[in-house]
Amino acid sequence: MEDIPKLKIENIEIDEVQVVESFVEEHLYKPQQEQLEAVRSFLISHLKNALNPRDKVPKEIEDRIWDQESVKQLSLVLQDQYGVCVEWHVVSQVLLNRVGIETVFRIGEIPNAPLHTYLDVKIDRTWQIFDPFAERYLADVGSTGTQFQDEYYKDSFSKK
Repeated sequence: MEDIPKLKIENIEIDEVQVVESFVEEHLYKPQQEQLEAVRSFLISHLKNALNPRDKVPKEIEDRIWDQESVKQLSLVLQDQYGVCVEWHVVSQVLLNRVGIETVFRIGEIPNAPLHTYLDVKIDRTWQIFDPFAERYLADVGSTGTQFQDEYYKDSFSKK
């Protein structure tokens, strides 16, 4: 018998997680904008910004976060409770896709800066940028913005 390949987004393998299943059951038939806000709330209650200058991330978790070569499971990401943009946006994409919202995982790049992930989400037939990690990060460092530099998002469907 042939093994069925597991779904993987970036370096995170999507395994079954009860909290994800419960979220989907609760939000499956709600309006899309409400689902989007529910995903944002889910992230805030289940993941912390690993770059928050006021948090001390345990070394073992920090090592896993910065190891972008090894495959880790979604359940471990949620168990660790810390992540950078990749973890935040993989969790977002899993939740949004499971409730029926179309998404595209994006990697933005600008010169002399780290790569940054975000999602394009299609809400009520219109593409928009969904970047809850940027929102959390900027709030944690005391900024009033909700997105990073516009160049990160230049390939977004919302810009076309």
